[in-house]
Amino acid sequence: MRVKIWASVEPQSPDSGPYKMVDIVGREAPYGVGDMTHYGAVIQIPPPIPPFTDDTDQSVVVKLNPTSLATRPQESLLEKPPSSYNKIEFFPILVDKLGLSDDPAPTGTHPILAAENLRIENVSHLITPNTFSLWKKDCFLSKDTASALENVKYAVVHRYSSPTERDPGLDRYSTELVNLAVACLALIRPTRRSRAMHVRGVIKADGTLDPQEFSATHDPAEVPEIQKLFAIREKDIELLSSVLPEFIQLYQKDDEGRMKDEYEPLRMAVQLYEQAYALSYWKARHILWWSAIEALYGNNEDAATARIYALFGNKNLGDGCRCPIYEPGDIPSCYKPSSDSIHTLGEMVPLIYEVRNVSAHGQKVPDSHFRPVAHPFGGTVVGIDLLAEAATFVIRKTVIEILRRGLRDRFKDRDAREDFWLYQYGLDKKQSRKRLRGMNGS
Repeated sequence: MRVKIWASVEPQSPDSGPYKMVDIVGREAPYGVGDMTHYGAVIQIPPPIPPFTDDTDQSVVVKLNPTSLATRPQESLLEKPPSSYNKIEFFPILVDKLGLSDDPAPTGTHPILAAENLRIENVSHLITPNTFSLWKKDCFLSKDTASALENVKYAVVHRYSSPTERDPGLDRYSTELVNLAVACLALIRPTRRSRAMHVRGVIKADGTLDPQEFSATHDPAEVPEIQKLFAIREKDIELLSSVLPEFIQLYQKDDEGRMKDEYEPLRMAVQLYEQAYALSYWKARHILWWSAIEALYGNNEDAATARIYALFGNKNLGDGCRCPIYEPGDIPSCYKPSSDSIHTLGEMVPLIYEVRNVSAHGQKVPDSHFRPVAHPFGGTVVGIDLLAEAATFVIRKTVIEILRRGLRDRFKDRDAREDFWLYQYGLDKKQSRKRLRGMNGS
């Protein structure tokens, strides 16, 4: 008779699912609870329902001994394990499905780090209605999460070969690589997030995915208003492939695998920027974004303001002051924004610091910041939401510009950052205040 051996995917909970089949064996008599198998003792006889009854005479659940997976018993009916496994890890991204963007959406496969076989591609052909069936059984997945996993289209993808089905070292490296690409892409083009996040598995002989692990979020936090229609475009992928090697250099490790004490201003800005998107409470989000701005520009308000204007104005504070917080392509051509809805850095940066200063000292934010303000999408948003658009614009464009211009080493630490703003832009605290007063005509 054919007997399927199953084990829990969570070793710490051997008697609760979801379960994964580890082998099919042939034997003369059925197993009973307590019988010993090559993989461990039988702890359950599952009910006679699919998938436990598919093409088999009996199924049993064992308390898995992980070391037993290194060998197969003589009675195994499965094919010999392959000499290597085609592994894949991917993280879904949002591409334009509505045709709102004036720029082309990605098609085909786009290498973003060829040496690591890291790319952006459509993975929908890997996923079938049964791919996540084990987790869907008994409602281990919500309907929305299951739908998100089954409907993944484009993703940041890392493909690699492993001598074993599970290789903690290689798997960890793959996750880190995908995380870095996703973080960098979020600076280039922040978008709404799917409930589905990391998915890792093996590509089977038929070309479909056998998932091993995945993560999901039940309630993705919303992005600022202007970013709700953002989607990844071909030009975003081109920029990602250009700056990703520089971005990865921010996360160099020493011989013991610890992060080096370099580039902390940039790393801190990226981390705070990214973590704020995971929060829904507006004040917590903004506190992180304010801190990210200070990591890049310093903690003196006059110096930071002047430096922002100087960077976005190519050393001309007036031009930077007049710089809109929206770029071409941010507002779809189907919208016809009014002139008073195209907000500038000169308008928004002082308001960012006004809110920051009262919040940092435990004071109530004035009601004026919660009043309706004109928005490019038509209608209005509250002022705080507009500040979110401005703060994220400043952070992400600054980091990408630093990487694009090869200025990474000018932000190795706080002293290097201050030297950069002083010697490249002539903006210390005193000169910043003086030039802002001159710009304002006072």
